[in-house]
Amino acid sequence: MFTKEEKKEITTAFWTRFKEQAGVNKGANGKRINWVNYPTHLKQLYVRLHADTEIARFSIDVQAKDDGVRAIIWEQMTELKKVMEEEMVFPGIWEETAFNSAGQTISRISWTLENVNMYVKEDQEKIFNFYISLLLGFDRFYNTYDEVLIGLVR
Repeated sequence: MFTKEEKKEITTAFWTRFKEQAGVNKGANGKRINWVNYPTHLKQLYVRLHADTEIARFSIDVQAKDDGVRAIIWEQMTELKKVMEEEMVFPGIWEETAFNSAGQTISRISWTLENVNMYVKEDQEKIFNFYISLLLGFDRFYNTYDEVLIGLVR
C-alpha cells in the first residue's frame, strides 16, 4: 500500500503524463484541447475521467440543477445515440437516472475499462489509450453536434 503522500504523487504524475500524451492530439476542429478538462461550453454537460485501483471510466454526465433541462438534454443525446456510438470505440452504458459523488441526480453515458490499476505503470498505458480513443471519438461527435446541444439551453 502507498502512503497518502505517495498516492498524491502518483496521481499527479499519472494525470500529468496523460495530459502530455493526449496533448499531441488536436481536436476535430484543428485546435489544441485540454483533454483532461474537455470544454463542452455547456455548463450542464461534463466529460469525466476516473481511474482507481480497479477500473478506468470515461463518462459524459448531464448534470443540470433543473430536472426538466436535464431531461431535454438527455432526450437530445438519446436521439443522437447512433451517431455518437459510431464515433466511439464501443457502445456505452446509457443511464437516464444516475447519481454523482455528491448524491445529485444526473444522467450518464459511460465506458469502463476493467481490471486496471492507475498505480501500476503497465496499466497506465492501457488507461491512456482507452481515454484518448474515447476522447477523440467524442470530440469528433461533439464538434459536429455541439450547437444542437448548446442551443437547447439558451
